[in-house]
Amino acid sequence: MATGVFDSGKVVVEVNILKPERLLNILWNENINVINVKRIDVATIRVTIDYNDYNVLIDVVKRLNGKSKVIGSTGILFFIGKLKSKLFLAIGGGIFIALLLYFSTYVWSIEITTKKNVSPYELRQQLYEIGIKPGISKNKIDVKDVEKKLEDVNSDVLWLRARIEGSTLKIFIEEKVNPPEVKEEKQGNLVAKMDGEVSRVYAFSGRSAVHVGDMVKAGDIVIEGINGKEEDPYEVVPEGVVMANTFYEKSMTIKVEGTELKRSGEKDSDIYVEVFGKKIYLKKAIKDFEEYDKIEESGKIIKKANYFEKREFPVTYTKEEAIDSAVNELEESLYNNLTREAKVVDRIISTKDSSDGNIIVNVVFVVEQNIVNNEPIDY
Repeated sequence: MATGVFDSGKVVVEVNILKPERLLNILWNENINVINVKRIDVATIRVTIDYNDYNVLIDVVKRLNGKSKVIGSTGILFFIGKLKSKLFLAIGGGIFIALLLYFSTYVWSIEITTKKNVSPYELRQQLYEIGIKPGISKNKIDVKDVEKKLEDVNSDVLWLRARIEGSTLKIFIEEKVNPPEVKEEKQGNLVAKMDGEVSRVYAFSGRSAVHVGDMVKAGDIVIEGINGKEEDPYEVVPEGVVMANTFYEKSMTIKVEGTELKRSGEKDSDIYVEVFGKKIYLKKAIKDFEEYDKIEESGKIIKKANYFEKREFPVTYTKEEAIDSAVNELEESLYNNLTREAKVVDRIISTKDSSDGNIIVNVVFVVEQNIVNNEPIDY
């Protein structure tokens, strides 16, 4: 039984057992002070006992193959236990607040707001150079000193403002704006840079000297640098676009029977470094191709030579397919030499047989493009 103040707690235990009466008889025989007994159902009772008798109750329940659980407790012993748990919670909360206050005395992020000319990355690197980086104590940051040093090292900064807000250093940059370059305007006339048939004319400044359908040659005046009435003209800087159909001729010899030499899909490579003009091979090609394409890859240190095997394969496409493929290949090679606004508007295709059984495909491409030389010329 309880003998002291700290042993005077009471425990409410719910027991699930086949014969609750047998449990109560054993407890009374063991002189266990059962204060209150309440039947929940046929196999469940709820008893209140002294805290120091709890272990005896548990042993008896186990011997009878029952189950038990504590559902309540009273007494100063448990009251002190609750106070201890709350005390530890209060201590933990106090430590957390103390750490929070301590870490709030440091800067953990840097936020930079710029416009166009100054890169935030560049400014961040300059901050690192003067010792300002995440994790620095706020006491070590003099915002006025930071502002002055950044203005000294970065010529694109007109003025800046540095402020510490919370754990973030915020920097706002006002950049210098360089005046736009004044382009020297030159008067004169705009001329054609190639032959062509005029399809469209746009004279933004000046007067058109050609019309739709006119044939012009390289060097002909297409936009005059004058405006106004015939009886009272005045000079201006000419500007405009003259779209014309220009002509490019390309040809290719193709096979339509027999065999042709093309890549087989087999590949090998040399990998090497070059020291004082001498090649030191890290890997040497081991395949011996009779015919191949060789493509060099030049790296800064390691270089590579790729060998693509070529073999004779029987021609499997028709004459029409061969001609279409040749025209597409010629057009693709033409586009590599044209400006972006140029557009192929027509193709004039002619073919003839060669003496060796091949076909020569000749294509005249009609390309619409701007033929104006934008640099005015005086005449």
